[in-house]
Amino acid sequence: MKVPRLILALALIMGLAPPALAAPQWSFDPPHCQIVFTVKHVFAPVMGQFKKFDGKIFFSPEDLSNSRVELNIQVDSIDTGVDARDRHLKSADFFDATRYPVIRFASEGFTKRGDNEYVVRGRLTMKDVTRPVEIVFTHLGTKPNPRNKAQVLMGFQGGFSLERLDYHVGDGGYYQKGLVGNRVNLFLHLELARPQ
Repeated sequence: MKVPRLILALALIMGLAPPALAAPQWSFDPPHCQIVFTVKHVFAPVMGQFKKFDGKIFFSPEDLSNSRVELNIQVDSIDTGVDARDRHLKSADFFDATRYPVIRFASEGFTKRGDNEYVVRGRLTMKDVTRPVEIVFTHLGTKPNPRNKAQVLMGFQGGFSLERLDYHVGDGGYYQKGLVGNRVNLFLHLELARPQ
């Protein structure tokens, strides 16, 4: 047995091996985070976003088994740039924000798909429906904050699609008339922070 392997074996036996990198907790950097969606209106896609959200994120590419995400999105923060449309989307015709004020996502596992690409599996709760979803995302990198050396930043972008009627967001009437599409595309742009 070669000497380095002998030393490693002894270190493992004696419990001296370096600990695995645990998935640290990250916080949202709100000015640099967006949850954006598009949905078709007749022909043209309409874009909007949810401006208020929070949750807990534990993530490390080296420790996917202990990585997890809990995301809470405030429905009342929906913003499509048109006040009348936003009020309609919050009404009982669509999200019914008074009865169902929060959209929730809770992860159930992470897998690596490419060099910097991952998939997080979890359950999405919207209104009175909970369904499994998979979100494909890219880890854009991790580095010290250029403006605050005591802080580390991590970036992500990802997205997925869903059928809004599966979550009772609308009764299908606007879809059958060809006014509002059923498929919604969601995009997440996240910059997260933690102490160095």
